[in-house]
This record gives sequence, C-alpha cells and structure tokens, in this order.
Amino acid sequence: MTDETPRTDDEIRRAVIDRVREVQIMGGDPVSEQLIEDVAVEDGIVTFTVDFEPVSRVLADRLTDQLRGAGLATDGVVHVRVEAAGSDAPETGLPVSGVDSIIAVGSAKGGVGKTTVTVSLARALSEAGLDVGVFDANVYAPDAPDLLEAEGPVQSSPSGKPMPVEVDGIQVVSIELIAEDGPVAWRGAMVHDVVKDLLGDAAWDDRDVLLVDLPPGIGDAVYTIVQQAPLDGGLLVSTPTDEGVRATQRTAALYTANDVPTVGVVPNVVGSVADAAGPFDDADPETIADDVVEAAYADLEPVPFDPALREPTEASFADPESEGERAIADLRATVESFLEHEAGPAVPEDAVDLRGLPPETCHRQVVTELGVTEGPVSVVMRGEPDDLVSVVDESLARDGRSLERTDVEDLGYNGWLVELEPSSPAAVSEPAT
Repeated sequence: MTDETPRTDDEIRRAVIDRVREVQIMGGDPVSEQLIEDVAVEDGIVTFTVDFEPVSRVLADRLTDQLRGAGLATDGVVHVRVEAAGSDAPETGLPVSGVDSIIAVGSAKGGVGKTTVTVSLARALSEAGLDVGVFDANVYAPDAPDLLEAEGPVQSSPSGKPMPVEVDGIQVVSIELIAEDGPVAWRGAMVHDVVKDLLGDAAWDDRDVLLVDLPPGIGDAVYTIVQQAPLDGGLLVSTPTDEGVRATQRTAALYTANDVPTVGVVPNVVGSVADAAGPFDDADPETIADDVVEAAYADLEPVPFDPALREPTEASFADPESEGERAIADLRATVESFLEHEAGPAVPEDAVDLRGLPPETCHRQVVTELGVTEGPVSVVMRGEPDDLVSVVDESLARDGRSLERTDVEDLGYNGWLVELEPSSPAAVSEPAT
C-alpha cells in the first residue's frame, strides 16, 4: 500500500487545495469562484491569500473559518494564516500593493530624458539586486517598454488584475503593452481611470521599488499620481535650458505641495563624453539644481550626453565603463541611500499581515498566533489597535494570562505595527501534603 501522506511543502499545498475545493460558498468552492489568490506552505504553515472584495462581511468570517478548518484537516499542516489580497495597499487615495517603495521621475518639460533616466535607473537598481518595477504613466506617448525591450500583451490575474510584463527581472506596466489599436484620444476622466486601473490595480509581485515615469506637463495623469499615490519620493530631470528649468520647477512645486520629498535633480545631457559632441557642453549642473528646487535629499552628478544610454539594455551599470553609465550608477547609489534612510517605515518581514481582514477574523488570527507562538507576536494591521489589544487581553485572561508588553508603531499608509508579548502560563500549584 502506497503511503500518500503529504511530506513536502509542495505536496501539502496540493493536498490543501484539494480540501479547499470541497468547501462550498457563494454557489461554488473558493478556488473556482476565484476567491483564492495564492496558497503558500512553509514548514507546515499554510497561508491563504484571499480576495475578500466580492464577499460580504458575514461570508468573509465564514470563509476564513472554513479555510482554517480545511488547512488544519490536512496532514502535515501545523498552523493556518489568512491574508487579504492587496493587503499592503493604502485605504485611501490611489492604492498600490506589492511594492515597498515608490519613486516618481518627472519634469513638466518634454524631451529632457525622463524615460531614459527612469529605464537606466531601473536597470541599475536591478543589477544591484533589487526587485524593480516600472510604471509608464505617459498614456499619450509611452516609450519605456521600447527602451526596456518589453513586449505585451499584459495578461490578467484570476481576479482580473493586470499582471506586469517581466523582462530581465524588471516588471513593466504601460498602456503601450495593452492598447493594440493605435493611438487613443485620452481625456481627463479617462486618464484618471487608466492610471488607477494600471497602477493601482496592477498585480505587482513583491517589488522593492517601483519607478513611475511621469508624462510631461502637469496634467491629469501627473496630478492623479502625485496627489493620490503613496509616493516615497520624487526625482526631477532637467536639461540646462531656461525653459527646461522653469518647467521642472513646476513639477518640483507640485511635489512640495503634496509632501513628496525630492530625492534630487538630475542635470541631464550636461556635457558629453569624449567621442560624442553634446548639445549643452558648457552648462553648470549646480546652477540647474539650485534653480529647480530649494531643498533635496542629495546633490546629483550630471548625466552627460552619452550614446551608451540610448540602449539601456546594452549598458552595464554594475560595472560601468562610460561616463553616462557611471553617472547612472552614482544615481542608483543615491536612490538606494534615500530608500534606506528617508523612505517611510517598512513592515518587518516577520510581522503577520492582518490588513484587509474583517475585524473579527483579524482578532481571531492574533489569538491563534499567540496560541502557537512562544514569545512576542508582531502583526501589521489597519483599524484601531486598542480594539485588538482589548480582545487579546480578554482572551488571555480566560487562561489566567495577561499582556506583559504592548508596543504600537504608526507606519503611515502601511498601517499599524503592533507587538504583543503575553505572560507565561501560570504555574500549577502543587497540592498540599
């Protein structure tokens, strides 16, 4: 007789999915109804990622209980967690999930090289080991896919979200990868909806940083992103011309008005390499930066007119040889420093993600975590941390325990980080003799 007990994580995962298919909800099972975005198994711990959007609050609690039961009924499973799809997306504004940090690259002046800088920086960050995404926000003249040699079409996830095209490890979303019928006359409300659908709903896959290539001007796409997206910072790009500087000042003012920190000003095509004559050989890069913005995180080295940057996929930024490649490598180092020291507080990797879960499910999950974990438990959540602490206190009190320590940290648009440390179970007194 063959031993069919699942032993590896992959075998356990398949067995769990088979059991979940037996759960009946909304006229079908959670898998066929496309409510399950992912099932992950590691060391006997099953994590369900669930799309709660089509589910009412009552059904959401029932669904999580059934998933927990299906998981624990599977051999090899020691613990079950339920997470909400898109849990890291902010609750307001333009939600973006699946990315740790977002940097916009902009200038109201067209033709200053924003896309070349964006794509080259993306390649440099990727070569340095970061998981990078690029969102091409220029709905009128999208160029980023061509420079990255990305080809569509964009596919949809089981829940209907656009899935980025991946090329050389970089994920890319652009209207160029979707629109197959030629130019479209996008107008105000349409632009807002396109940006929301492509940037906010895209299924970005665990990106360390997302670079947003803003279109020129101060139009609907730019306003939507700068005012509503959870930007950690913004880069500015300008050529050394009076009109270029004046236009970039407008974008700098928009960053400032919306509390978007300026990483720095990239003086582009300032000077040239030895074997290529550039259009602005005599410009002063420091004057450009000072004229564009009063305060920035760092002063950036100018990027010379370098033919090597015309094809970023052929350039090397980890081992730069040309002056242009070295300038982009320096820019990468500055952006990495900014992300490390100035970007918003990050969610610890060991924190249990409760964002997006119904309140009752959130509370029960924490109580369960405390029952299977020795020592403190860290969770990231939305809603009121005081309500969670109250529920946990009541649950522990029934076992004669209490919370010895509770730390709460505001993570901004990422929610709340709550660390709970319960007391040890009370020792059972020996009977008197």
